[in-house]
Amino acid sequence: MTIVYDLYGAEKLCLLSARGDVERALGETFEERDSSYKGGVYYMLGRSDSENFVLKLNIDPFDGDPVEQNYPSYKILLYVNATNRSSDIEKAIRQGGDFKLLRHEVF
Repeated sequence: MTIVYDLYGAEKLCLLSARGDVERALGETFEERDSSYKGGVYYMLGRSDSENFVLKLNIDPFDGDPVEQNYPSYKILLYVNATNRSSDIEKAIRQGGDFKLLRHEVF
């Protein structure tokens, strides 16, 4: 089975607005979490030991630089981790609005 890790980015959205867009696109509800390591409030769907989604700001809480330095113009990041349904998720996310696929890694 192929496992994929995808990264999406959005330039214009605020985090709460992005959450609504992604939840509508996927038909799922993200859980709000808070972690100083992840830069404060972020949203997660799934468990860390299986397919999961993390929606967060592209700001490193320790130095203020972008977490994803190759994509500094993208204010919001959506990580899709350990999925085997990457193409289906990409179709749903594309229909949901302002997110662009930035990275696609296959393992």
